[in-house]
Amino acid sequence: MITKEDFFTKYNITEESFQAAEISWEELCLIYDDYSVNKFEKYENILEDFTDTYLKPLSRNRNSEDKEEVKVHSVRFRVKNAEHVLEKIIRKRQENNVKYKKLDKTNYEKFITDIIGIRCLILFKEDWKGIHQYIISNFENNPQYYIKDSIQDFDEDEKHYYIAEEPKVHIRNGDSRDIYEDIFSPDHIIDGMDYRSVHYIIKYKGIYLEIQVRTLFEEGWGEIDHTIVYPYYTKDPVLKEYTQLLNRLSGLADEMGGFFYKLKQLETEHLAHQKEEEILEGKDESVRGEPSIFVQTEQCMLEYGNKVITPENCLQTVLNE
Repeated sequence: MITKEDFFTKYNITEESFQAAEISWEELCLIYDDYSVNKFEKYENILEDFTDTYLKPLSRNRNSEDKEEVKVHSVRFRVKNAEHVLEKIIRKRQENNVKYKKLDKTNYEKFITDIIGIRCLILFKEDWKGIHQYIISNFENNPQYYIKDSIQDFDEDEKHYYIAEEPKVHIRNGDSRDIYEDIFSPDHIIDGMDYRSVHYIIKYKGIYLEIQVRTLFEEGWGEIDHTIVYPYYTKDPVLKEYTQLLNRLSGLADEMGGFFYKLKQLETEHLAHQKEEEILEGKDESVRGEPSIFVQTEQCMLEYGNKVITPENCLQTVLNE
């Protein structure tokens, strides 16, 4: 393990912030050793098993045209390395010392819910609904098992697989909430955030793992922000300004993607209706050629959140930003 001084430099931790975490460096070293020697390989095996059972079937569906299939573009996953576990413990104890005060070398895996992290990447925000249904269909979702006290609520039964927290969605101010409001309670649609993502915490084989669902544009911004700003340089005003600008652009790109998605649906409905009329008129011919956008102008006026957007004003929004 690297020295305390090198660790602080690497993760931009000051002595003052470390003292605020109220945990000794010796305790962190014990956690590091236990995690590296006794836990990391075990967690990798659990992730591999979870991937084979639940994620590979999703990847095989990504090119399917079946509307009932779960639409996933790609899946990413990782097990936290030991240094990142320590960094998170320090940060969480600073942010909420009451909640994490009892965390030590004997129970740290009961407090950290994202030791295993999985991201399901989608093309369109609307595709999230299929993944949501897939998760709640495969894992018990009973509020009585939601974590309130990290120690008391930890289920020691490694064969009990369930959703351990009420799912929640993080959005930015001004983002549309419509697609989430039928499923999430209002206090679990969290706006004012710097990033966008839907979060699920699953208890699986004796450990918590986190599944995040986000679009490719959200992932692109998130990767850049995580590399440059979060979580070590969140107070740098210049870096924050530029990453927030990129965040707005990624949100607008998702709006455009949502517009194209709905436009394609309108075109499909239009062609289906046209086919029905031809059959009723006695013309038993298929619609030939590649579909073109013959939908009337007024049909292209799509509601997005509280706004009505067209291709023109969507592009204008990007230019204004």
